[in-house]
Parts: sequence; structure tokens; C-alpha cells
Amino acid sequence: MEDNQGAIAMTNNPVGHKRTKHIDIRYHFVREQVLKGTLQIKYCSTKNMLADLFTKPLTRGQFELLRFKLGIN
Repeated sequence: MEDNQGAIAMTNNPVGHKRTKHIDIRYHFVREQVLKGTLQIKYCSTKNMLADLFTKPLTRGQFELLRFKLGIN
């Protein structure tokens, strides 16, 4: 699940660009797995991104929503 549509587009497009030369080898691994069909990247709205609970400052409402989705009361 990914909330960055630019990152999703780069994994689905096998063409290299000058602007992406700096990207770490880990990115190329993900792209190879997508092309092989062993990995599928899906869009997930920022509002539903559970990892944000641990990585970003959130409003109280968003914090409580994500906490509820994880089953943490």
C-alpha cells in the first residue's frame, strides 16, 4: 500500500529517467518484483495509511481513527 502516486507510477513504468538516477537500488528491486508480478503496489489514501500513526503528527480525530483501525483502544 502506498499513498505516493508518483512512486506508484515509477514502479509501473520500466523506463529510466534522468531524474530518477539517484534512487537507491532498493527501488529497482521493487520495480523488478512488480514487473515479475510477485508484488503489486496499490494506492492507499493518506487518510487510511496506518503507518502514519507511527510516523507523522496527526490531528486527534485522525489519530483516534487509525488507532481504532489497528484495534488499539
